Amino acid sequence: MEWDDSADFVWCEQQFAAIEAYVTEQQIPHGLICDWPEWYTAPYVGLWVVEDPADPGYAGHWILAGDSTGAQPQPVPFDHLPAAELPEPRDAMAAFAKRWAGLAAKAQKGESWSGSPVLSGDLAAQAKQLSRQAQLLSLWAQDDELWEED
Repeated sequence: MEWDDSADFVWCEQQFAAIEAYVTEQQIPHGLICDWPEWYTAPYVGLWVVEDPADPGYAGHWILAGDSTGAQPQPVPFDHLPAAELPEPRDAMAAFAKRWAGLAAKAQKGESWSGSPVLSGDLAAQAKQLSRQAQLLSLWAQDDELWEED
C-alpha cells in the first residue's frame, strides 16, 4: 500500500481510539482529548495533547504514542508527561527524548522502572530500544524543518 493523506487519516483515527484507551488505563486527568496529533509521522508515532481539566482550553498532558495497529515490529511505546512546563509540542518531544535517554542509561546499569513507558523483553533489550528511540526523538526535536508552521 502506498502511503498518502487518506492513509494518514485512517492511521490517526485508529491511533485516537488507542489514545483514549491509554488515557483511561493510565488514569490521566483530562478534559478534551484532541482528535488529531499535534505532530506525527504515520504509521510510526504521534504526539497528542489532552486538555487540563482544571484549566479548559490548555494542555494538561502530552501523550507520545507509537503505532497501535500491530504493524510495526518494535513500536514506539506509549508514554505521557505533564504539560505544565512544556508549552509546545517540540518541547514535549525533547522532554520525552531526555526522559527515555535517562531510563535507557538506568536500564543499561540493570535498574528497571515502573510505569510508563511499558516495554517487553529483558532489561538489556529495553535499554537498547529506549536508547535508540530516544536518539530519534531528540533528532526530531532538533530538526527545525519539522516544526515550521504551514
